[in-house]
Order: sequence, then C-alpha cells, then structure tokens
Amino acid sequence: MFKFKTEVAKKKLSWENNSSIRKCDHMNCKENGEYRAPKSRLNLNSYYFFCLSHVKLYNKSWDFYKDLSVDEIELSLRKDIVWDRPSWPLKGNPKYILEQIRSFLNNDYSLMENERDLQNFLNNKIYDQNLTKEEQKSIEILEIKMPINIEKIKKAYKRLVKIFHPDVNKENKDAEKKFKEINQGYRILLKKLKKS
Repeated sequence: MFKFKTEVAKKKLSWENNSSIRKCDHMNCKENGEYRAPKSRLNLNSYYFFCLSHVKLYNKSWDFYKDLSVDEIELSLRKDIVWDRPSWPLKGNPKYILEQIRSFLNNDYSLMENERDLQNFLNNKIYDQNLTKEEQKSIEILEIKMPINIEKIKKAYKRLVKIFHPDVNKENKDAEKKFKEINQGYRILLKKLKKS
C-alpha cells in the first residue's frame, strides 16, 4: 500500500531570521537595536528597540510610577502584594465566612476598589498633558474626573442641566450663569474628544 506524505513547508522562526536587523530607536544612532524596552506603564507589550548603551540610559530614566500620586503608588504596591487579587482569611463556619467577606467588601475598598478608583489609577495622563486651561475649567464645571470619555461627559451634562435649567430656577441669575457655563464646557469637551 502506498503512503502519501505531504511536504511540510519549513518556515524560519522570527528569532532565527537575521535578515531584518532593527536600528536603534534613539535619535541619530546607527547601532543595531537588539534590546527592547517598554514604551509606557499601560502599554507594556509595545517596545522601543535600543542598542546596549541607549537601553541602559532608558532604563535609568524609566519610572513605572511616573505621574502617579502618593496614594496611587501606595495602592499599586498594596495590590502587587496579593497579585492584584483580594485575599482574606476563611476560617470558621460558612455563615461566619460570608459575614467576613461582606464586612471586607463594605469596609476595605483599597484592594477591590470600585471602577472610579481603578480608572484614576490607570490614567496614563494622555489627556492631562494636552488639556488647555479652558478644557480643565470645563472638566471642573461638569464635575467629572480624568480620564474622560463622551459617555461620561454626556451623563454629567444631563445631570447638571436638570439641576440648573432656567425653567426649574425661574429668575435665578446664578443658576442661569451656571447653566451657560455648563453648556459652554460641554461643547468644549465634546470638541476636544472629537478631535482626538
């Protein structure tokens, strides 16, 4: 009986292929970029490729906790202790264990923080660095925190408009002024997000 063997095409693996040698990503460097370095805290899978001398310089200057407040750094360190997972002792009968878990979830939010705290922790300052004074004032007027998105802006706008609308506050000049500021801030932030 005849056995048919298919021919398997042999492909070179990426690390065996020496034909595509990267150049160092540092400006005006002609050396080979053999060493990779992460681009940012939130994008650890995207890399720069440097030569040995420039990767040493980059590693000395790279700071994982850059632009984080002291509280955010403390939160990050506490989360790293338990590998970003909450932990608590589970001793005793099942009823007592459930009470322990409930009290933990109600009292200690530092390890299992709510979405707002998590969003603030993960903020990579892309918008923070590019905001004008007018845009920062608009964020304060709409009473929202970074990072911003269209849904968050619309939700805050609808909530504040219901409070300060002229139909609700008849002949109240302060409410009318605040209503105009809210409308202007809303337009400014929408324009910012549509550009980016």
